[in-house]
Amino acid sequence: MKIYRYSMRSLAGDYVRSGTGLAVGVGVLLSVPPSPAIIGIFGSVVVLFGFFALRTVQRQLLKVAVSDEEICNASIRTRTLSWNDLERFKLRYFGTRRDNRSSGGFMQLTLKGGGTSLTFESSLVGFDYIAWRASKAARENGLSMDPTSAGNLLAIGLDADGETPQPS
Repeated sequence: MKIYRYSMRSLAGDYVRSGTGLAVGVGVLLSVPPSPAIIGIFGSVVVLFGFFALRTVQRQLLKVAVSDEEICNASIRTRTLSWNDLERFKLRYFGTRRDNRSSGGFMQLTLKGGGTSLTFESSLVGFDYIAWRASKAARENGLSMDPTSAGNLLAIGLDADGETPQPS
């Protein structure tokens, strides 16, 4: 069994962004005379960046365990997906510029089956291995892969139709 986590380095930017947003929102609420418009606008900013901060904390606490039989996602709650139950594999790319993957962006892997849905971002240490293992399970289960997911697998050096060696 292999265990993976998001590195603190990959989460640092999210912590800075959420802290800055919370500081601005709370700072304005505390320094400006209250009015319905100010409370509505900057209260929404505080709520939005508060949720973003909680999501970042959840990702920091997340542990992903991968074995030959299943993948387990443990954070605030634990969810397990058996590779035999995998019904859907989706790998999407979200970039800052269209058609230019070198300019930034990230991939998101979504796995569904057996009443469980798991989503991982490419900043997760071991993401390539998880994508490889999930694509192997998809092949073994006879799932057809959509062209976008197959293309994104190729972009990270994995062949959806063939036996790509296990990433290191």
